[in-house]
Amino acid sequence: MKPNQKLTIGPMDLDWLAEALKLDDLSSEAPALERLLGSLPALRLEGWSKGAEILREGDTGDDFFVLRSGTVSIWRLGSGPKAQKVGTLKSGDFFGEIGFLLGGARSATVRAETDSRTFRFPAKELSDLLSKHDILDRWVKKVACARLEKLFRKD
Repeated sequence: MKPNQKLTIGPMDLDWLAEALKLDDLSSEAPALERLLGSLPALRLEGWSKGAEILREGDTGDDFFVLRSGTVSIWRLGSGPKAQKVGTLKSGDFFGEIGFLLGGARSATVRAETDSRTFRFPAKELSDLLSKHDILDRWVKKVACARLEKLFRKD
């Protein structure tokens, strides 16, 4: 999917992203994380109009996204012909982690519920970032495991 807008990343955006990715255990690493984020040449800030599909279930892709602003919904194909809404994400949440970690097809469709902005991390750069921040790496993997468990749990 192509964004409606490619936006310029400013210093305040990088400050926000470093804060959004910072966990309590990462507080001592925040300045290093902020510098590292600023050095990622392929990091992009993208704008999406309400209703736009950011990711489509079944498409290939391994980029990782952090929602800068707005609200997005998560949709999965079930046993019927129509996709079902399985979740909503807000500013500071991330998505695309399953495709990033496992490769292959996207496990869900992500649709902008409101005009939204996302940071897009290409897989190679995110791998480099996570290799330098073990706590952040463990957090992304923990959330991905919980989401995978939810996807495959039979209720």
